[in-house]
Amino acid sequence: MTIMSWRDLIGNAFHDAKFYVPASAKEIGHAERELGVELPGELRQLLGETNGVSANYSAPLVWPVDEIIEQNQHFRSSRAFARLYAPITDFLSFGAEGNGDLFAYRVAQGRIADTTIYEWDHETDTRLRIASGLKDYVGRIASSIEQPAPLASSKPRGPLLPRRWVSPAR
Repeated sequence: MTIMSWRDLIGNAFHDAKFYVPASAKEIGHAERELGVELPGELRQLLGETNGVSANYSAPLVWPVDEIIEQNQHFRSSRAFARLYAPITDFLSFGAEGNGDLFAYRVAQGRIADTTIYEWDHETDTRLRIASGLKDYVGRIASSIEQPAPLASSKPRGPLLPRRWVSPAR
């Protein structure tokens, strides 16, 4: 069985995926110490291939390590946030939809409970289970995107190109 890299998986799912320089083990370890929780293996692997991913019109599918630290610390310590929403100290956020909603793993007793991924809706303060893991999350987000309608044309001109004919930056 061939194991697909995170870059390949995400690049195949999103035509506009942007990848970055991989995070080092030192950077990932720093995030774990700062946040007081070990990152799930699948997230560690992804960050080790690309320190964050943006896709779907530059939405932060997965934040870079420093933003994972910054955003989680902000949401855990903001008094304004605490007045508006129920505590989210039991979540480790790792990405956003671009509309204010966040994606996160659940933290229980100082550990990531499992690889289930939740979406926190900033308008309703609800937390919905949306995926069984990071791979499922990528697939579900990609399948939820409305694809543009093909251009109307009486006849195709020239050869038809595959939908994604330029490989993502690596």
